[in-house]
Amino acid sequence: MNLSWLAASTLGGWMLAMQAHAFSGGDCYPQGATAINIAPIIPPTNPQVGQVIGLAGGYPFNAPASVMQCRYDFWSDFHWVTATINAVNSSSTGRTFNANGVSMPVFATGVPGVGFAMMARDPNHGFAAVGQSAASLLRVKYPKPVVWGLQGRLYLVATGGAISPGTVPTRTVAHYRVQNTNTSAPGYHPVNMQALVISPPLKPTCRVSTPSIAMSLGSVPVTAFRGVGSHAGSVTRNITLLCEGGTGGTRDVFITVTDHTTRSNRSDVLSLTASSQAKGVALQLVRGGNILVRYGADSSSVGNPNQWLVGTTGNGTVQIPLTARYIQTQQTIAPGSANGVATFTMSYR
Repeated sequence: MNLSWLAASTLGGWMLAMQAHAFSGGDCYPQGATAINIAPIIPPTNPQVGQVIGLAGGYPFNAPASVMQCRYDFWSDFHWVTATINAVNSSSTGRTFNANGVSMPVFATGVPGVGFAMMARDPNHGFAAVGQSAASLLRVKYPKPVVWGLQGRLYLVATGGAISPGTVPTRTVAHYRVQNTNTSAPGYHPVNMQALVISPPLKPTCRVSTPSIAMSLGSVPVTAFRGVGSHAGSVTRNITLLCEGGTGGTRDVFITVTDHTTRSNRSDVLSLTASSQAKGVALQLVRGGNILVRYGADSSSVGNPNQWLVGTTGNGTVQIPLTARYIQTQQTIAPGSANGVATFTMSYR
């Protein structure tokens, strides 16, 4: 009686052991993490929701022969195994993004206004969207791959609102698994998005396209003046700047005008040159808003005396209109040539 019980017990134990092992499709070993490398990005100005940020074709991740390595016992050929992938460590934005006929959920990157979407595939099959639920990439019974591969693409997508500069540290964004196998720790193959850097928009570079301008007042009769402080003659010309190379950034443009004849002059009256023959008159420059130009040092330093802000500009042409006129400075005017020379210094910030 004892012998029969032992035999039954041993046989039952062997049957149970065989049945438990048969449910495993093999033993798998995750290989080193797949990295998605993204170069620093300068985002466009006011992108539309759903617009691709960075590379238009997305950022590939490609591990065709190194995601998972498996070995199988003879009985494993009777059982299905399935390669799956799912997003991790990422919250959904509630938006979707479409590329190559695949509709993908968009996840938050951690940078305001920028999300990401992923699709992946077994190297010999079509792409599937990567979501928070496991997506099947390959289901096979026999022959099973000894080496499992993975290909995919990550897209950065505008999710709405202003895009703020910032850095997102490297993090795991997806887990790849071979289901129905005994997989060694950590039980999955990680897909990592390397550090994501969103740089501020580039500011334009500006240059003066009118380095010298002539402002001829022509002949002005003495009788055109009405006394000290009165004006006569008028001509307007533009200093022109060309600003280009920006990617949404802007520059503040400043200018200082210097009296070339009397460099220490800080008034709003431009001195006549030493060769001028007229007496009792001088010159003035008037800028936008009918504001008299006061003169400063030939310097681009911040806070230079009588430096003023022209405005803020992105890419494009900037016009700085200046009007020259004569001003009577003495009771008596002696006719003759009346010339002045001013220089201007630009400062961009």
